[in-house]
Amino acid sequence: MPAASSAIALLNVISYRLFCLLVHATSPERLGEWRRWLQDSLGIARADFGTNRGVMLFESSEPMAQRAERLLDSGRLPFLIMDEAEDKVSLSLLQYPLWLGFARDPENPSNDYDYY
Repeated sequence: MPAASSAIALLNVISYRLFCLLVHATSPERLGEWRRWLQDSLGIARADFGTNRGVMLFESSEPMAQRAERLLDSGRLPFLIMDEAEDKVSLSLLQYPLWLGFARDPENPSNDYDYY
């Protein structure tokens, strides 16, 4: 996650008003971890999360892709982050210019997830 915070901080400095962060994770628990981590590492508040704010959290790739498309159409810059809990990445998310995907550590597999 340090790589994510560095990338987010850099993009925020470069294009603060245009930048929008979209995070995709498979469960509400993982999204909660991302929210807490972003709040702690970037110093943002709970009010910064939401549909018309700087950070949006998604459990499904389809609504995330739709939101990214709307952001691009309105002149904003979406930065998509795909959580390591995802076992597959939707190709619709890879069409956007800025994205960061995390892979699971094969040396430390979790019993919760299957590897393909």
